[in-house]
Amino acid sequence: MVTKEKQRGALLALNSILVLSRSLAHEGRSHDLAIILDITEYLPMLMLESEDRTGVFREQLVDLARRYPVFAHALERFDGVD
Repeated sequence: MVTKEKQRGALLALNSILVLSRSLAHEGRSHDLAIILDITEYLPMLMLESEDRTGVFREQLVDLARRYPVFAHALERFDGVD
């Protein structure tokens, strides 16, 4: 799970990832998009687990932002910078 305090930020981060991914798809960056989706597909599962996975969720966002700096916005949204 993601803590109750971070659930809204988690959903905002996922929204940001989807919006940015759509943009990459329009640019024809399917290879990058495949990597991005590999990282992202794990995030909703973390939200459903019974144990607190807030830190793991954030680390996945950090990894995504390191690989693709444009996705730093998703991390910012998770951290509450909107």
